[in-house]
Amino acid sequence: MKILFTAVSTFIVVISMINQAFCTLQVDVSALTSATAFNCTKNLGYSRAVIRGYFEAYGLNPGGAIDPNFLKSYQNAKQAGYTDIDVYMFPCTGRSTCKTPQQQVNDLVNLINTNKIIVRTAWLDVEVDNESGNWKLGAEKNQQILKEFLAAWKSTGCKFGIYSSQSQWEAITGDKNWVLDSSLPLWYAIYDKDPTLNNYRPFGGWVQGTCKQYDGDQKFCEASFDKSICK
Repeated sequence: MKILFTAVSTFIVVISMINQAFCTLQVDVSALTSATAFNCTKNLGYSRAVIRGYFEAYGLNPGGAIDPNFLKSYQNAKQAGYTDIDVYMFPCTGRSTCKTPQQQVNDLVNLINTNKIIVRTAWLDVEVDNESGNWKLGAEKNQQILKEFLAAWKSTGCKFGIYSSQSQWEAITGDKNWVLDSSLPLWYAIYDKDPTLNNYRPFGGWVQGTCKQYDGDQKFCEASFDKSICK
């Protein structure tokens, strides 16, 4: 029995290593990031970049707005040789001044189309930001807002997914098992510093994630990045 167990264990490890070999390391940014910084991360093996394209804008533009750093950071990533680039939006929610989900999505998609930007996937960032006071209307209203964002993204025909975590999903929707659309790609966050698709904590009906953000706000290559791994 011990020999059989060892053989099976070795087989599982080998399969895990094979699967890992087909994964992609990525960095994501919200601040303006230079071509030099992107070139450095690319040389370190990060072959995908994710750039914030929309933010909640609770200051001078309280309805939500295009991230003013997006276009330049995108151009810098392209200059550094990145051909695999995603965009994420941190939506405006929880305030009467917020634009409708459809308006926010249209703003971002129009910018992408107007500037002929090529992105693989657009990610809707579903997490609480205590400073801006987002997602504060209660679970029922938050669920409705998420449904409106889902319908808005579906109407664009763009490939999109959800970024969140079990704890954030539960805090926002009121139930970690509440399902929006588990057929969407999921980018989940667990800061375990482990660049593998391990330690997933189920939520939202997703059996597993497409990407895992395993480390956040790391200073290297003279900039600040979050680190992820994707299938």
